Amino acid sequence: MFGPTDFQQYVPTNHAEQRMAQRNLSFEDIRFVLEHGEKLHRAGAVFFHLGKCNIPKTQRRQVGRLEGTIVVLSRDLPLILTVYRNRQGGLGHVKRKSARSRYAKYAW
Repeated sequence: MFGPTDFQQYVPTNHAEQRMAQRNLSFEDIRFVLEHGEKLHRAGAVFFHLGKCNIPKTQRRQVGRLEGTIVVLSRDLPLILTVYRNRQGGLGHVKRKSARSRYAKYAW
């Protein structure tokens, strides 16, 4: 697993680039989520969630719009799989996912 401090190594997939454009998120925004967000391993991926409590008080005015942003990274490769926002549910739906990928037994 590549660490969140190695954010410059991460390459977004075409899907992630499309979602970043749709949600008006830059690479700097993604970097902020990776540095400050809560990390959770689920379903063969790594999720970073930026909640209100993860945003430093001195930066809330500048980056408050990022609250609820979730960045999904590949567990094995330095890939950003997708990016989305979920201000209402937070990590609840991610925590309910299976801890293992249902495709883990298949060698793609």
